[in-house]
Amino acid sequence: MMATIEKNSLSSEFSSLLSNTLTSRGHERLFNIAFVFTVETGFIPISLEEQFNSTDSNIKLAKTIKSQPLNSFWYKDNDNFHAKLVMSNQLCHLIGVSIDGSLIITLIHSSISKCINFEDDEIISSENIKSLFDLSLKYKNLVSVPVKCAIKEITVGQYPSLCGVPEELISYILTKLNPPDLYSLMLSCKKMYHLVINNQLIWKKIVIELVTTLPEAPRLLVNIPDWRLCYYDLNRTVKCKRKVVERIRE
Repeated sequence: MMATIEKNSLSSEFSSLLSNTLTSRGHERLFNIAFVFTVETGFIPISLEEQFNSTDSNIKLAKTIKSQPLNSFWYKDNDNFHAKLVMSNQLCHLIGVSIDGSLIITLIHSSISKCINFEDDEIISSENIKSLFDLSLKYKNLVSVPVKCAIKEITVGQYPSLCGVPEELISYILTKLNPPDLYSLMLSCKKMYHLVINNQLIWKKIVIELVTTLPEAPRLLVNIPDWRLCYYDLNRTVKCKRKVVERIRE
């Protein structure tokens, strides 16, 4: 189950990189987690600027960072943390300020800044993959993606496309779509096609919701290899039954 969640939330390389953050403790661990989330959004440590262009979920970048100690990408002043990153050649600052038992994480570019408060209980819950996914979603929604969009608007004159959004945010958007919309999204590009067709958790959720219209269906939901195809078969059955009912009523 955990492997399925991991596959549908964080890429394997970034998930592995994130696991390295859990070896540290306290505020250092929280800052490392925020640093990884920021890099996964497409921000690049300034020390690696010449090797990489701004990118999204770049596996090579994740491997390069993983090969070095995470604290080599930032410096600490008392109990505060500071890392320099770039996005589209624009300098940004990731700052962690310790206040009582929490760490205020702020991502700054020019006059744009977004912040989030990481609490001590999130330090504990971050041991769990699902909690890390939720924390990643919250962080990117509130901090890294808004700053990224602002930079893209300044540098290229427009917000990044949906393909420029981190995959777990796209997965969250997918949960809000109905099957016809999902199929339309699959037709937009190869990346969206694979994200939709491979997200078994979403199709399983849709199937379970559809099952309520088929009393005999629960006994059929055993050893399902592909929940999307299962939805297709069940939906066809539902439509056939509706046609029969309509004919009887006529």
